[in-house]
Amino acid sequence: MKGLFIFIGESFRLGNQGTRKRGVPESYEEQINASESHIKFIEHISKKYNLKSASVGVATYNTCYNDDLIFIYKKYLLESSKLFYDELLGLTKLFKNAINSVNAIETYDFIFYIRIDIYLKPHFFDVFNPTINMILFPSICWKKDCRIVRNPKVNDMMLFIPKKYFKYLSFINIGHKLWQRLSVDAKLTNEDLDMMINTYHDSDSFKDFNPIYYIVNRPQSNIHHSPGHIFDKSNFKN
Repeated sequence: MKGLFIFIGESFRLGNQGTRKRGVPESYEEQINASESHIKFIEHISKKYNLKSASVGVATYNTCYNDDLIFIYKKYLLESSKLFYDELLGLTKLFKNAINSVNAIETYDFIFYIRIDIYLKPHFFDVFNPTINMILFPSICWKKDCRIVRNPKVNDMMLFIPKKYFKYLSFINIGHKLWQRLSVDAKLTNEDLDMMINTYHDSDSFKDFNPIYYIVNRPQSNIHHSPGHIFDKSNFKN
């Protein structure tokens, strides 16, 4: 099995949702910790599932710490996929630029994008399974705001895409509406889509406790606002 890990978004970002402040000294330590957790995760998964190889692409924005970021990922980083931008492009464009920078993408068994500014917790190392042959979102959003029409409102911090679904890459617009888009526009079904964990959590770990990651350089909530609720996709539309 050969895996492609794509890290996208604003690195060395400081502040809560909507901030554009990045590349300041106060942002340095936590971003380094997040990126180091990514490497530990890749090494854990490579060993646990006997990956033949793992490659990394990075699509982020220029700061004075570009070289530090490259140094952390260098063991796995594809030379063609070191992408640093000045203008704000958005996650979807960053993801597609990263994908388009990879040569022979059809040789990979899966693509897994992760937002670059999240620290991966140990529980995520345990629950992630790259042998599942479905598109996987990390979780559904918290119970009070969990629907897009009649479909799940998904956490958009990560996305796992097995080779079987590479033909649907053009449908990937990163955001909470992606299950709805894949269901309506790509005609995918519950047999094609699922969650990595079955509990409800807001994607922003500042607002709601998340067991598998936290966003660095902002406070982390210890309160879980949807306790006892379990996602069941077979009954969700009822």
